[in-house]
Amino acid sequence: MFDGADPKSLPDEVLEVRVLGYAAQITALTAEFLSLVAELDERESWRGPGIHSLAQWLSWKAGIAQRTAHEQVRVAKSLRELPLIRRAFGEGRLTYSKVRALTRVATPMREKELVNLASSCTASQLERAVRAMSHIDRGHSDCGELVPPAESWGRWKWNLDGSLSVSLTFSPLDGARFLAGTVRAEYERTRTAEDADLPVRESVPRNTSGELETESGERDSEGKPANRRDLWRQVPSNLAPAVVAMADMVHDGIAMPDLAPGAEILIHAADGGEHAHLDDGPALSEPEVEEASCGSTVREVLSAKVPGRPGKLALLGLGRKKRTPNKALVRALFLRDRCCQMPGCERTRHLHAHHVVFWSAGGETELDNLILLCGSCHRALHRGEFSITGHGAQRFSFHTPGGSVIEVSPGIRAPGLWRPDGRVAADATVPVGGGKLDLEYATEVIYAVWEWRERQTSVTPAAA
Repeated sequence: MFDGADPKSLPDEVLEVRVLGYAAQITALTAEFLSLVAELDERESWRGPGIHSLAQWLSWKAGIAQRTAHEQVRVAKSLRELPLIRRAFGEGRLTYSKVRALTRVATPMREKELVNLASSCTASQLERAVRAMSHIDRGHSDCGELVPPAESWGRWKWNLDGSLSVSLTFSPLDGARFLAGTVRAEYERTRTAEDADLPVRESVPRNTSGELETESGERDSEGKPANRRDLWRQVPSNLAPAVVAMADMVHDGIAMPDLAPGAEILIHAADGGEHAHLDDGPALSEPEVEEASCGSTVREVLSAKVPGRPGKLALLGLGRKKRTPNKALVRALFLRDRCCQMPGCERTRHLHAHHVVFWSAGGETELDNLILLCGSCHRALHRGEFSITGHGAQRFSFHTPGGSVIEVSPGIRAPGLWRPDGRVAADATVPVGGGKLDLEYATEVIYAVWEWRERQTSVTPAAA
């Protein structure tokens, strides 16, 4: 199968067979990979300076995004108690997408039915079934005991077109607070605005004197009805304007400390032909820059191009002859480092400005001698678990106690002499029956989960 043939030279039938065969091999390898991850998690041999979790170690050593690594570690740990799913996964019959979904609801008592269900449907169909089971399980443990609700979380990313995508998931109470806040923000936003969506009375009753009056009997001095709009509305279908209004209220009403990245809206102004852009974000047009500058406090960030490194900018700053960096220097340090600089750490909270050459040893308080470290790495540094060397021009290297360099991003190489697993069928990932979901069987599985949950809920209070 792995003969290095050019895909363009393969006929359609062979190409389809190889795609499915490779998918099965990848599935089996992923199962083996996660079994190794589970063992590594059990041994905790990944621990070291700047490494706070196995997911972080995978992100550093294997080049996996931390979000993906966290999910892989979760699945790997869940599979320890699920031998049937683990076996089907290792044989290539259940893809990682299906296993990831199953581990959210699977228990040893449900395994057999869930494996049968997953083998005969597509990944998206299984996701919907698992979602239904999750609603049944929410708020109860496997023993029927009440458990705390899931915590709220959110993530964001800048898109290629410069827009920002935000994904939010709230616990029930936090979700209610969020929606109530958007209603209030929408009310405030439209309170004095000319919003075409707000209802306006088309007719106003007249009194016997011919003067115009409102429904409450109010009149203005010129005999015109008071311009009273019914501003109250339900949760808006478009949350964006209300959320922006909420953010503006918080921004104006809450003070932040100096060591708080992201608390300010920083715009790098156009200079030398370069476009203005948000700090660590997309480019801005001239009207957008003018809008942001109107009524805002403007700070200049000085930078210079690094010789021999196209596109790389070094921040310029002069530290005073004192141990604690001033606000301007701290701000420049954040703009340069963004997070803890210990390879593999990347924490963005509780950061310290560390003197590479200690202040007590004559080190200067300037950007060439300052670097950001989180509290854990800072303590590890002073305990001698690693060291930092400054090379000038704001360049630094990290070293083990033995003196070897700690790589910022270790290289990844494919293992040599690897051959596909002959035990894995070439069509192992193809759903049984061609992916047509057996709705009757799926309903039975979901109903069995609901019935079992009902029994557990009714038995637990009596036993107590």
